[in-house]
Formats: sequence, C-alpha cells, structure tokens
Amino acid sequence: MITGPRQQFVARATQRGYTLDEVRPCIVAQDGDTITVDETHPAYPRPRGPSLAQRAVNLAAAAAQHVAAGIPLADQAEIDRRFAVCQQCEHFDGSACSQCGCPVVRERQWRSKLSWAEQACPVGKWGAVGDKQANRH
Repeated sequence: MITGPRQQFVARATQRGYTLDEVRPCIVAQDGDTITVDETHPAYPRPRGPSLAQRAVNLAAAAAQHVAAGIPLADQAEIDRRFAVCQQCEHFDGSACSQCGCPVVRERQWRSKLSWAEQACPVGKWGAVGDKQANRH
C-alpha cells in the first residue's frame, strides 16, 4: 500500500506515463487529500517499457553483439539463475523487462537474452557469463 497526498500520486502517474484515472480502481481509502493505493491490485498500471521501435533497436544491438561474440549460449543453470534474478526485479512485468523490453524466458532459446552468454542485465543485476563482478546477485 502507498499512502500520500493526491498531488504526489498525480506527479508519480505523470512521471510513469499514465493518469490518476488509471490508478482510481486501486484506491482503497481516501481521507480528504490523502489517498491510499494498493499497488498489488491487478489494475495497477505497470511501467510500459520501451517503445516497439526502441525494443527493435535494443534487439538489433544485442543480436549484433551476440553474433560478433560467436553466438555463445549460457547453460541451463545460468539461465535459471538469471531468470530467478529477473523474477525478483522491480522492472520485471511478468513476461518481459520494462527497461530493455526483452522477453524473460526460462527455456534455452535463441530469442531469450537470458540464454545469450555474453549479454548482461540493463540495470546490472546479472552480467555476461564469467563476469564475476556483475554476477553477484
């Protein structure tokens, strides 16, 4: 639950790209200018992530890096470790990363950045295979 002045919620919604009207179904209490919002409510707006065009640019850059590195794949244990980190991340929307837009897939597939050994989390929560500094989570 988040409690605060209405203006705080208007500013927060604007900053995140949605309106207070989209949050209205999640308001569980209101006392004058103070409102309480249940951010775990299914209707609570989630970060929208990068646009389709930006996701395409991100994918192209990651794919070029992947090919240049020789198309190395992580083993299933590493994919599982990365997946577990992503599931706990505030940027995970249930199926994708809201920072880079990449799908978060546990299976060892070419389309999942989690399986590309040389790739790293855009916010530094996991790094390339062998990068001990970035793999501390």
